[in-house]
Amino acid sequence: MFRPIIGAAVTVLLVSGCSSASTQQEGATRAVDTFLGEVKVPEKIDSVVILDGRRDQDIVLSLGLPLTGGPQQDPAAGYELPSPMAEARQAAAPEELFLENEVNLEALAAAAPDLIVCHEDDLGEIREQLQAIAPVLVVAASPEQTWQDDLLMVGAATGTSAKAEQLIADYDARVAEVKENYADEIAATKVSPISWSVGEGTGVRGARLHSRVLLDVGAQPADGFAKALETPDDSVRFSPEQTLEAHQDADALLVSATSAEEWRSATEDPLFGQLPAVRAERVVRTDRLTFEGGPITAMHTLGLVEQLYGG
Repeated sequence: MFRPIIGAAVTVLLVSGCSSASTQQEGATRAVDTFLGEVKVPEKIDSVVILDGRRDQDIVLSLGLPLTGGPQQDPAAGYELPSPMAEARQAAAPEELFLENEVNLEALAAAAPDLIVCHEDDLGEIREQLQAIAPVLVVAASPEQTWQDDLLMVGAATGTSAKAEQLIADYDARVAEVKENYADEIAATKVSPISWSVGEGTGVRGARLHSRVLLDVGAQPADGFAKALETPDDSVRFSPEQTLEAHQDADALLVSATSAEEWRSATEDPLFGQLPAVRAERVVRTDRLTFEGGPITAMHTLGLVEQLYGG
């Protein structure tokens, strides 16, 4: 299973601001070693805010932590497919504090969270401002850091390690089920997860969550996918002139198109219709919401993988 091992194990130390031995005492914290060094997280957490809405949100929701605030999806993105996290987010009903990719520190401070969980990309120049508001746990701190690594880290920091371990075990069991049920199809099918840009060609990124899920089930990478996995950043782009040749050997394609307009443009592109996988009707659509995530998104993606193999 494609899951790089992170060298340093998560270390947790319970620290108390009082003399009482109660594990839920006022001021008690858990100290956890993270990307930002040691972070002291309150044992009692009533409010968690996220900044990105992908892996950070997925992990917080999956662990049952009280998600009280986060970003609003950008309406301009034109999301058409249901979010894998829609049901869990609706149940949590977090306040929309700012538009995605536009972190509002004033709104964040006013929310007064006990904990901030964010993607490494969101830190930028606001690391110290965030740390002044609440303890910060960073996910996706490096390309090698998987959602499983981050789930265990956040679980250790929030006293939900058992839940984190169970979620990983559930995913592994589901992967094993898919591998068994579609063993022949997986062995006989070359696949590629592609992003389609009309007039600009296609791209493949091996580090995306949907790519890793494909590798977890033992997918046979088509040439374009294999080339991406061989590059230092797991990424490759093909011009319109290169696209047909790059995906000529792909028996099935997982195609990312977020908006209805993007999907319409792709399906009406003559080049798209020439791809063997398209002619064979072996195409499953996804969108950018499966680029990143945690256990909820990974389980959702396994459902797409089943469709890809004929389920």
